[in-house]
Amino acid sequence: MEIKRYPYNYAQDIVDLQTKYALFKRVLNILFSVQLEGGFDPATMTRALEKLYERNDCLRLTFVKEGKRVLQYVAPERKPGNIPTRRFSTTKEQDAFLKRWRRSATNVFKGNTLETVFVTDSSGRQHLFCKISHMVADSYGVGVLVNDLVAVYRALAEGRELPPAPGSFETVLAKDAEYKANPDLVEKDKAFFEEYYFKRHTERPLYCGIHGDENDRWLRQKRKGNASLPFLLVRCDTEGYQFIIPAAVTRACMAWCEGKHISLNTFFFYTYALAASLKNDKAPNQLPLCLLNCRGTLAERKAAGNKVQSMSVYTSFDYAKSFEENMALFYDEQNELFRHTHLSYLEVEAMQHREWKHSLLSQFVNFAFSYIPVSMAKGVSMRVYSNGKGALPVYVALMHNVDSDEISVIYDIQVLTVTPRQLVDFQCLFVSVIEKVLSAPDAPLNELF
Repeated sequence: MEIKRYPYNYAQDIVDLQTKYALFKRVLNILFSVQLEGGFDPATMTRALEKLYERNDCLRLTFVKEGKRVLQYVAPERKPGNIPTRRFSTTKEQDAFLKRWRRSATNVFKGNTLETVFVTDSSGRQHLFCKISHMVADSYGVGVLVNDLVAVYRALAEGRELPPAPGSFETVLAKDAEYKANPDLVEKDKAFFEEYYFKRHTERPLYCGIHGDENDRWLRQKRKGNASLPFLLVRCDTEGYQFIIPAAVTRACMAWCEGKHISLNTFFFYTYALAASLKNDKAPNQLPLCLLNCRGTLAERKAAGNKVQSMSVYTSFDYAKSFEENMALFYDEQNELFRHTHLSYLEVEAMQHREWKHSLLSQFVNFAFSYIPVSMAKGVSMRVYSNGKGALPVYVALMHNVDSDEISVIYDIQVLTVTPRQLVDFQCLFVSVIEKVLSAPDAPLNELF
């Protein structure tokens, strides 16, 4: 039986970009841990991990070079191998291990997509530490894998029949390859973004860092008149932080969005951008990076794998209008945007370079934003750790637990760009913006802020 080979999909293109340019180059892992209330049996968990490889074909991907191209195929079988066990006496010792562990990327060319370690922390609690290649899974895909792993583990532990397996990532790769091979579809999306960036929005976007003017480097840039050119630090160290948005706030947002038929993803993205505008003297337009999960079919949503597309999204603010009026205009535009998000971000970068004369070394993007709905089984907690290196000043992911309605706001910040105090201040501003616009959505923004 011939094994089918596939090119990168567009989500993988972005990850691959990080390996080719020094600005973006960082360890290409997603580091996370899973904890079960009451702990777990290592032997049963090992069997569950073996089943995880069988049931999720993204974990059986292998990448091969074919001339100048890189292709990938799904191996018929793969095992997790021996799983090491570690015990830490202090949190500092555990953090030092994580820092060392994330430095070495998993080697997808050798079929090494996922590494796991059984860990007992200083308080005696058990964890499964995982390091997965970003080439095979994104944060959304990690959520699919964790839910499947826990469901399989509990079925094995209780002697029950295994639950249905997730969807196939190979079908996603096949669909993406079909799109890439259709020049009419590609040209249609390119034409949309040509109009979107350079005709619909005629003003150049402004850099709106969450640090505002509380950064000497950026303040010097602004005094020189370079308000559209952020400074970016090559391979800057990053640190991870996490905040919680209470369920009561989330439910208030849900109630408003349901009444207006607006998605939570769009609502939170726009309110976050509004907070960035306020932090930067009410800047009228900006270009954050929105990570769009544009997969529509149930099979695609169920499959683990790297599927989330990146796109620079124009956000505009008219402070003489109400939040509701601003939001309605943005939502209409966002709906149209979702119909064209298959286009490679490399194509978008080329457009911006041609028109705005900026390069990968002088982006307009001020933060990357992702909204990820997750459903964790009772008694299960998952934590995502910092990547360790980053090019964007800020990456923020809102992980919405759809069972509890709490939202974990997970940050990666450049340590030389944003300080912890500035991050706390901005997070407070973000939540304050949400509460204020919900309290008076029809009041002009100038009256609220």
